[in-house]
Amino acid sequence: MLQKLGQKVRLSRILNPKTQRGFCIAFDHSLQLGTCKGMEQPEQMLDNMAEAGVDAVILPLGSALHFGPRLVENGGPDLILRLDQTTMWREGTPLAYKDGYTRLIASVDDAVALGAEAVITYLFVGHNDPDVETAAFRANSDVNTAARERGIVHIIETMGARHALANDINDGEFVSFHARIGVEMGADIIKTDWPGSAEALKQITAQLPVPIMLAGGPKTNSDYGTLSLVSDIVNAGAAGILFGRSIFQSDDPLALMKACRAVIHDNVSVEEAAELAKLRLPIAS
Repeated sequence: MLQKLGQKVRLSRILNPKTQRGFCIAFDHSLQLGTCKGMEQPEQMLDNMAEAGVDAVILPLGSALHFGPRLVENGGPDLILRLDQTTMWREGTPLAYKDGYTRLIASVDDAVALGAEAVITYLFVGHNDPDVETAAFRANSDVNTAARERGIVHIIETMGARHALANDINDGEFVSFHARIGVEMGADIIKTDWPGSAEALKQITAQLPVPIMLAGGPKTNSDYGTLSLVSDIVNAGAAGILFGRSIFQSDDPLALMKACRAVIHDNVSVEEAAELAKLRLPIAS
């Protein structure tokens, strides 16, 4: 009973109880790809998140250890600890493997010690090697058991493994398939891919009993494109976003964060959000 209450309290810090929505940013890319654009000065970007009112941020263990005190001093955002590292995003580089491999590198106990509200793990579905997929399911099961015992939120990030489908990992039926599997694994929140259309996302959010939050993928062509996608996501019934590069790689990330928050929590239009946030960049794609 106490563990369930703890999960409920922590969930309320990720998803606003009044709006049942959350504006969270993925900032764990260095663990997978090394330093990339927008992450050269993490302190400044975390300060921007606090100023913009971002609800929570995904950090890997090292960043959480170094910058966790900064989150407290600035009044947020709250911490979601990334527990695993993956090679899935190395395709096309000299460090790529035929398949993507994911392994746990931190624990639920680490998250509790750091004061995190949640932990997040990948669940890639459709590996070339079934043993690799089996290992991923076992890791998620172990994390989910530990999270429930300690009253911490477990976000499962369900996605298609490399070459899982010959055509499109954003196929609505495939996203629905692995998102449902994540729910049945015990996830408190599902983070997953855009399923190709707002209508497909509506069907998924209507079918699943836990909040769905969307990944953003690579940087979009414009801030207008990012805001439009955010609007489509929440209007389709999703609880919010866990975007990364499309926000922190913007030319004006602070203004874009403020605009995203207005769309998510204030339910305003893309144009109103851009005006409120003083987003000076062109808002026409």
